[in-house]
Amino acid sequence: MTNEEIILDYAYGHNKKIVRKELMHWLEENHPHGSVRSIDTVLQQMVAKGTLLRMEYGVFFLGDDVKRFFRPMVTDEMRELFVKVRERYPYTNCCIWQGSELGAFMQHVPNLDVLILEVEKMAAEAVFEDAKELAIGRKVLLNPSEQDYRLYASGESALIVKDLVSESPVQKVDGVLTPQIEKILVDATVAHELDFARGGEIFTIYQNAGEMYRIGKKTMLRYAARRGQREEIEKLINATMV
Repeated sequence: MTNEEIILDYAYGHNKKIVRKELMHWLEENHPHGSVRSIDTVLQQMVAKGTLLRMEYGVFFLGDDVKRFFRPMVTDEMRELFVKVRERYPYTNCCIWQGSELGAFMQHVPNLDVLILEVEKMAAEAVFEDAKELAIGRKVLLNPSEQDYRLYASGESALIVKDLVSESPVQKVDGVLTPQIEKILVDATVAHELDFARGGEIFTIYQNAGEMYRIGKKTMLRYAARRGQREEIEKLINATMV
């Protein structure tokens, strides 16, 4: 996380208000390796951009239109699985997330328990074999077709092992590599295990996500192009995030 992201997360956890002394104390406990000087510099930059409003000396509020950065939830199960895969395949890129992340943006929230583990294509089959041992209590499928997913995993606690698209927008959360929101939104239009997000619901998802979080439209379009979905995603963005 950048210093700006850390400050924004802190502000959203404190009613959009930042008292410098309290922020510095919180940083000492939660981010002990940070620099006081660099934090002060970022605070000044955020004021200059209008992200923060200075109310009095050492007291700031978030601007009305400021949106936070998206951070997927990382459960103990996800962290344990991610760590074990990285231990066995230390030179293989991978990320993990929950399909239920989309529920925060939906009108009709599905009862869904699916983990998505994406790994580099050359290692996907080997990781799949190991995941059948590691993901206790879950149906494990490798790059399932839409029919395979519906037949063997729909309604089940499942783990989907998939090829990781190169240059996917990802981020680290609590030491675990997870997707950025731009990737999640694009995947919602094409991934078989996320078919519950299709139809009219996809417009609700995009609109709500755009209202709640900072979204890099250029990042979305670059990734969408890699998935062969640039035209469709551009139409969705124009219809929901103007």
